[in-house]
Amino acid sequence: MKKKIFLALTILAAFFFLSTLWFHTAGFQDGEKDREALKTTQIPSVEVKGTTYVITSVFEGASECPEGFAYAGEIAVSGSDTLKPYYINPDRPEWVYIYQECRGQQTQEPYMGYVRYVEEVLRWVTLLRYQGEVYIFLNDTYYLPYQTEVAPSDQARYDAVPYDSVLRELPEGFQPVGKTVFDERDLVPTLELGCNRLPGQQVLADPKEPDILLLRNYSSGLEGPEYWVFVRFQDEKPKTSESLS
Repeated sequence: MKKKIFLALTILAAFFFLSTLWFHTAGFQDGEKDREALKTTQIPSVEVKGTTYVITSVFEGASECPEGFAYAGEIAVSGSDTLKPYYINPDRPEWVYIYQECRGQQTQEPYMGYVRYVEEVLRWVTLLRYQGEVYIFLNDTYYLPYQTEVAPSDQARYDAVPYDSVLRELPEGFQPVGKTVFDERDLVPTLELGCNRLPGQQVLADPKEPDILLLRNYSSGLEGPEYWVFVRFQDEKPKTSESLS
């Protein structure tokens, strides 16, 4: 009798193990597709002439159409079939504006306003300009292939960085070159030492490593600074979509 019970328990355990293994295998196979679906359903987005734009991280609903932007037609925001007017500016192809319902941050009262949508890749990355070149936070390069086409030369440069994204010790040879100044969010910085997210931080460079910059940052809970590693962003922006005109 005991042998029969033991055999039954063994079969049951084996069945449970195989079922769990199948579940996880199926999950791994579908994981990439699920992540893409999650990304597109969580954040409102639109696609204009082959480029995906997502709602700005700095939410705003302007009462008037921003200067330089003109009506370009109607488009549906992800998750909705309702067409809404959208506006473009050929001189600022990184943005489009959608005229849609907004809600006041304090009152939550609905109102109609012009909401900025930004080119997807610029919504997430931290950028820094130095001596005419744009640098990107190394950690952000790991996600770039999911958001845009990455040129082989750029990917090779990212992969060749000999540091982790964040360092606790300052590598030899890096010296201060100035502090970051705040540049416009959701855009590639245009000012010298302009940064789209981290103003007032010390930037360090090493002439022997022209593709790399360090940004000294003080995080809460740390006794001393940490150094964020930036790598030169792009040799040339990939031409993957039509221009807005």
